[in-house]
Amino acid sequence: MKNQINKSFVLSLIMTGMIAGCSDGKDGTDGSDGGSGIIIAKSAESLHLEYLEYGIDDAGMRSATFKITNELNQPVVGIGSVRFLSSQLATSEQGYTERQGLGYVTCTSEAEDCLTDHQDGSYTVINTTSVNELDLSGKDYTFNPDLPHRFMVRLQTYGGIPVIGSVQDIMPEVDFMVDGSAVTTTRSMVDTASCNACHTDIAYARYDSYDRSPHYANNVQACATCHTTGEKDSKGSMVERAHRWHNGLDGDLVVSSYDCTSCHVTEATDALPNGAEWLASTTNDKACLSCHASEELKHGPEMQFSCATCHDVAQYHLTKVDAKKAARDAYSVDVTQVSTLQGTSVRDGNTYNTAEITFTVKILDSEGTPLASSPKEAKVFNALRASVSWDMEAGYRMLTTETKDSGELGRLANHSVNFKFESIDPVSSNPATGEYSYIISGQLDDDKSKNSTGVIIPIGTDLKTGILAIEGQVKADEKTGAPTPDGTLVERIRSKSVFFTLDGLTDNSRRQVVDNALCASCHGDQAYGYHGRRNDLEQQCVACHNLGNAEWDKGHMALEQAPADPVLDHISWNTFVHALHAQNREEQNMGEASNRVFKYPARLNDCVQCHVDGSANLKEIEKSNALITRNTHEVDADFFATSPGAATCWSCHGPYGGDSLKNHMIQNGADFEVKLEDGVNATFDGNVVVDVTLSGEACSVCHSSDKLAESHRF
Repeated sequence: MKNQINKSFVLSLIMTGMIAGCSDGKDGTDGSDGGSGIIIAKSAESLHLEYLEYGIDDAGMRSATFKITNELNQPVVGIGSVRFLSSQLATSEQGYTERQGLGYVTCTSEAEDCLTDHQDGSYTVINTTSVNELDLSGKDYTFNPDLPHRFMVRLQTYGGIPVIGSVQDIMPEVDFMVDGSAVTTTRSMVDTASCNACHTDIAYARYDSYDRSPHYANNVQACATCHTTGEKDSKGSMVERAHRWHNGLDGDLVVSSYDCTSCHVTEATDALPNGAEWLASTTNDKACLSCHASEELKHGPEMQFSCATCHDVAQYHLTKVDAKKAARDAYSVDVTQVSTLQGTSVRDGNTYNTAEITFTVKILDSEGTPLASSPKEAKVFNALRASVSWDMEAGYRMLTTETKDSGELGRLANHSVNFKFESIDPVSSNPATGEYSYIISGQLDDDKSKNSTGVIIPIGTDLKTGILAIEGQVKADEKTGAPTPDGTLVERIRSKSVFFTLDGLTDNSRRQVVDNALCASCHGDQAYGYHGRRNDLEQQCVACHNLGNAEWDKGHMALEQAPADPVLDHISWNTFVHALHAQNREEQNMGEASNRVFKYPARLNDCVQCHVDGSANLKEIEKSNALITRNTHEVDADFFATSPGAATCWSCHGPYGGDSLKNHMIQNGADFEVKLEDGVNATFDGNVVVDVTLSGEACSVCHSSDKLAESHRF
């Protein structure tokens, strides 16, 4: 048989060594094969395994000969250990397929009856236990030579290869029939690329600790081959694990917890011939029960029929998702005009320069037809808001010392203007174009818990730029996603962010740091973020989550005490997001009161999972205003400043670098928690911190964009 290796052939390979013309191979030196020359690899970024011969002989001996090369197609010698796994693919009575483990051996080159290095990049591995003599007691299956079989060799190379060093383990598989005929039954359901859209490299998806080495497998077939029935299934087979793990994620914030198509295809492809079987009537019981595992859903052990006998998988798992998508795109909102009227307003005894803002929104439906009545009259919008912040050049500014009359620090008092206009009559309208205009008052609202009006233009910032972002939710039919006033499905529409000066709309914009599409690879399209409406991470979020916003998270506000490290736990977007994904925020480590606890699914230093090219740029970050913090829960609490670049790096590296890292930053010009005094090292406009005088950090001198890209493996 073409794929089979008989025992005499294997022994012949071992005896001859297949070493024609090579050096001894122990030192990795180049050799010669009698004139043609063999260049042995002395380095490797990655490895490739090609199966040359494989099979199960008449005595039940399993063996494979394979070749290892590096990315330059140079043969690799000196692999000291491999794991050799085998399994068979059975079809259940219900019609779904499942792998059945037939054991594995770990072979080293020291035991030549198990692993032989032929010194030319080829190796032979043998499982000396006959497949006919396997102890399968306690399992409800036996070896069946008529089933499709799989071999998988795991290269145990992360620990190091002589001369070459450490290389990521790989576990490629090969499927075959024992009699040499063509394989007709397969189980290829999920593409590794769909996993890596969120995990980046699923070899890093397993561990709870971020400083551990990657797991062996970096392809989903390898995962399913090890974690299979009768093998490593103490916590369930791969199909059960994968569904249970993803089903346990936050259903509003992670796409794989609510949208099956983030992993699965709905139509079979050449690469995934079984990809759509989860929708078929006879193949989904195991998957169903791995998510819906309660006794009520199992209907008790007496259930002898398929789940799909009663339940339409497409209806439950596709219709609702399609409805959400339709509702999300039901309307688009653009801002066609922004104008300002300057004035003054008083709050807490301080007189501020403010601006009354008139803006016009243009609302079109999914077909491009203008909204024929105002949002208030249409009654299909659950929310429509306009958020406004000023001074984009400094990273935006806040009225950072706002308090309520009672002296309590207000949760919303630090937010930028958030103008609710879904229930307000427009000041002018043009239904033919779908344009409606509104006015945000220039007067500061006396209700400090809402802070819904009044845009402050601090002294000296007249020539700066503001952001106006529209956010909203639509009410829709839960089956079709069609907008309707009585709709029970409430879904976000896409946010729109524009920039303006006191003269009107401008092409000036804040540099883009992240990409909504990249964030959506994990969170889902427009589903990211803890707010129910805001979904423009590229521009909108930083308008409120900015360097001057000195408020705390809900947990610390409830305790009426500052975080132990106000810099690490700052709400500014540049620190908040990094610390949040690294699980560094104190609010995530407060025992039963912990909030936003999760495991980031990829390498923490894989910044390109979120960042656009060139955006990890400390030189640009250093141009921003200082990070403002307050350290006590008091009405007139002192305010402190930290260098923006140092704060950004600290949000990820602080818990690991500690005092030595902080001292390194300070020695290079950074400031941490410097007390601010108006007229000494800061300029205030009332309670707004307008300018801060710091030492002048110089992190970017050494940590250039290129070096950051190298150290973070961009």
